Amino acid sequence: MLITEQNHQDDLRNILNRQELLTVAKRGIVHVGAHHGEEVEQYVRLGFDKIVLIEANPEAYEALITKFGADERIRIFNYAICDRVETVNFHLHASRSGSAEPASILRMKRFSEIVPTLYTRKTIQIPAITLDALLDRHALRPADYNYLNIDIQGAEILALKGATTVLASMDVVVCEVNLVELYEGGPTEEEIVALLQDHGFAKKHAVYHTLYDEHSTFPAWGECLFVRTTASDSPTVVQGLRGTR
Repeated sequence: MLITEQNHQDDLRNILNRQELLTVAKRGIVHVGAHHGEEVEQYVRLGFDKIVLIEANPEAYEALITKFGADERIRIFNYAICDRVETVNFHLHASRSGSAEPASILRMKRFSEIVPTLYTRKTIQIPAITLDALLDRHALRPADYNYLNIDIQGAEILALKGATTVLASMDVVVCEVNLVELYEGGPTEEEIVALLQDHGFAKKHAVYHTLYDEHSTFPAWGECLFVRTTASDSPTVVQGLRGTR
């Protein structure tokens, strides 16, 4: 476990270079909440040849298309990922600098109380879909992907609940977790851990980030690494050590 300043590239490097993953093949990765694709360079360097980027914010989606739309290794989609297929409200929460990275289908709770400079710029309606339905709708084979990265500002458990088929093909899940209720109805880390345990994953590592109020500084959210451990569906390993799947 680490407690550190938030940095997308450093966090992912710390997680995906863990000893536990050295023998796990890197076939393809699905990234839910891709923002501006800060992690794509690392995905390519690590050897992923199939990359799916999913982003709910239409403005960030257009930025992804501009940066990566010509790359045949990368598929890009504009949806909110949750546990249902419908139209949902998407709250464009923003920081004082104008960054919409805190945007979510959930309203802010403790986040705006702890960081009073955060505000909701506007709320828009966008299409929502489950991960299982997205892959089916766009003819993507779950077996082509064995890594999943989810960072959607408190709505991660909704995405996981709609990903039964997708999770069955995954060897590794990287998931943002909240240690305090930053967003209304957002799950605790324990709920995320329990759900992924039910799907055969064990938590192996975490990187946490701090916030502070008038009383103290405390870990508030972070990224956790989960690796498949069930004997009946063990991780796919690199060439030469490949298991049966």
